[in-house]
Order: sequence, then C-alpha cells, then structure tokens
Amino acid sequence: MEIDRAKLDASLTRLHHLAPSEIELGRLVGEVVRAVTEIFGLAGAGMLLVDADRALRSIAASDSRGALLERAQEEYGEGPCVESFIIDEVVVSNDIAADERWPRVTPILARGGVRAVLGVPVRLGGGPIGTLNVADDRPRVWTDSERDAMVHFGAVLENLLLVGLVADRNDRLARQLQYALDYRVPIERAVGYLMATMRTDPITAFEKLRRIARGERRRVSELAEEILSERRVL
Repeated sequence: MEIDRAKLDASLTRLHHLAPSEIELGRLVGEVVRAVTEIFGLAGAGMLLVDADRALRSIAASDSRGALLERAQEEYGEGPCVESFIIDEVVVSNDIAADERWPRVTPILARGGVRAVLGVPVRLGGGPIGTLNVADDRPRVWTDSERDAMVHFGAVLENLLLVGLVADRNDRLARQLQYALDYRVPIERAVGYLMATMRTDPITAFEKLRRIARGERRRVSELAEEILSERRVL
C-alpha cells in the first residue's frame, strides 16, 4: 500500500502533542490505535501490555477484529505480537492463515477475518513492556515503509506512556503501566533462566512459564520470582 506521507506526518505530529496530564491515558492509547487503522486502511489494531497475572494483557483495541487479535494471543500466549514482545523485534505475517508458526491462534484469527498481522515492540525503561499490534482482513505484504511507520507509531506510544508515568497519575492504565515495569524484569530473567536450563528458545521458555502459572492458577510474576530464587525447579 502506498503511504500518504503528508497524512502520516500530520497524524504523528498530532499524536505527539497529546497531553497525558489532561486526558485519561487509556483514551490516548486508543487514539493511537485508531489512528493507525485509519492511516493504513487496516481491519484492526490494539496494544498488549505486560501483566503480572497473565504475562500479557490487552489494554486497547480499535474494533472487533482488533479485539479478537488481542484476545486470542492473550488467551493462548502465542502469536506474532507475543513473539514480538519476547524477542523485542518487529514480527510480521503476510497471511496468518498460511503461517505455521502459531498453530493454536491461527485458525481462530483466520475464522474471525484476521489475515495479515504485524507486531511492534513498545519499549520503556530499557526493554519491551508490550506491543502495538495491527491486522488486515486480507493477505498483505508489509512494505519496509509500512514497517518503519508502525515503529514510529510505537514510539508515539512509548512517549505517551512515559509522560503518563512521570505525571504520577492514578488512573487504571497508569497503575497497570507501573506493574508492567515492575514485573517485566523478573519475567524476562526467568525466561532467560529457562532457556539456559532447558536449552530452548525464548518463545518456548516463555510459553512454559506462562502455561505452568496458568495451570496452577498463579501469577506469572510469582512463579518467575520463585524460579529465580531457586525455590522452584521446572
């Protein structure tokens, strides 16, 4: 898709000037998500954020397809956006219906009209705290210019979240953001420990951590801290 550079630049400039001190932080995140879908003519978008209970939790979605994209990955702990968070890189799928990397979420997304997906890590405090996730309802080859533009929208989110955190706000998303910063590091370190002891990749290690915590109905962060303190062997 050919990007309207003037429209893109105007949207990014407007979003950069939003004021977290005056508007609820959740509404600002929603503004960015909706702007992404409008600029690129997408079927949906959303954002996942690190969560102490489930590892990743949806905090914003543009519409029903955006919500499905978030919900399926949150439920099963896999998908392009989950992978983007774990490896801290942009992850793309031009047609998830033909993609074998995420077998549990692929049929759910395809049935719901989600085909092309792109996940961009959103960073704060030196590492990823979540992802900006976008989807189209048909196969789509993501161009380099589109990937770069999505990274810019991710940077807008980083700026808004940072300003909102510094403003010491007490709204729900600001509290969740502080939890994300508090729990990201032990979860990352536990994943690294499992990678070394199990001799596996970060995706598998993350899923094992999440699956065991879910099976025991415990917080992912609690299990991560037990592993790191050597009070738990998996």
